[in-house]
Amino acid sequence: MKASGKSLAFIVFGVIFLFLFSLGAFAIENSECLDCHGDPDFTVELPNGKVKSLYVNPDKFKVSVHGTNEIACTDCHSDITKLNYEKEVPHKVPVAKVNCSDCHDSEQESVEESVHSKSISPKAPECFNCHSYHYTERSAALTVDERDHKFCLRCHDPLKSHNWLPQKEFHFARVECSVCHSPEAPKFVALRFYNPITEEVIPSKKILEALGATYEDFLEKLDKNKNGKLDTEELATALAILKKKGIHAAFMGELVVDMDPSVHSITKEKAIKECSKCHSEKSSILSNVQLVLGKGDKTAETYPVSKAALTSFHVGHFYAISATRIKVIDIIGLLIVLGGIAFAGGHGTIRMLTIPLRRKNK
Repeated sequence: MKASGKSLAFIVFGVIFLFLFSLGAFAIENSECLDCHGDPDFTVELPNGKVKSLYVNPDKFKVSVHGTNEIACTDCHSDITKLNYEKEVPHKVPVAKVNCSDCHDSEQESVEESVHSKSISPKAPECFNCHSYHYTERSAALTVDERDHKFCLRCHDPLKSHNWLPQKEFHFARVECSVCHSPEAPKFVALRFYNPITEEVIPSKKILEALGATYEDFLEKLDKNKNGKLDTEELATALAILKKKGIHAAFMGELVVDMDPSVHSITKEKAIKECSKCHSEKSSILSNVQLVLGKGDKTAETYPVSKAALTSFHVGHFYAISATRIKVIDIIGLLIVLGGIAFAGGHGTIRMLTIPLRRKNK
């Protein structure tokens, strides 16, 4: 009985192994798809006479979100299960529509609650209208200008609306659209090292080399008091080191959203319109400050920063009235005002006291 039991177990194990091996052995590799779709001249003529490109750039796909995660073509085009090279087209055509929600279910739930899903237009925007078909990139390291031009500004011109908003151009330059139009999405103030003369973000690699740090130990090396975040003095030290290394650096500030599925719940009716949400010393939106160091693949590492940094440094192009007041400047301004009052008052007092003398001289 024991021998037959072992034999049965061995047979069952062998069958399972062969089944799993067969799945792997006959899986369609991306390279097989790119044999045709990797040709820049690969096109198809549509029934209406138009010519459509079926080309997929292998290099661009390789560095995309799906490419870096080693997603197979047939993971998305799941209706293609085998290739028959005896036919002119080795798979059935047309292929089924890709359902992004098979993997991105949380994002799909947010989209369904958004103005895009509830659009009154004949056809609401779909995932690929914003993210493209095969070259979806990460956005964590992008600036507000890069994010908005990549997504929102491709269809919308905010200057044609938002007439209630003062200084529209300033807000659009430093506040990401989703900050107001995705109220539930997590938000933070993104600080970046930038050159105030050229107004360009300084490459993270250059910053790390000058500070003798890596993405992994950056916070550990700068956080001298070990409180888990970068304080004003620690940031000032970093700027001083960079200056000694010939790097003229300052901080640029922007208000952005974190890359969370809730970002897709774009709304118009519930968009933030209360100025006090940001323009207040107790603003919860401005309480989360992060230093951003971008990477070559457009991901980024973020490091917590004390909110006091916003009121201690001149943060380029980022000043929220009533929320990021630099107290030193307030004191200087107050002294100027008091000095003016004292001068005017003193001058008037002296003239009053010298009236008898001036009359006598006349």
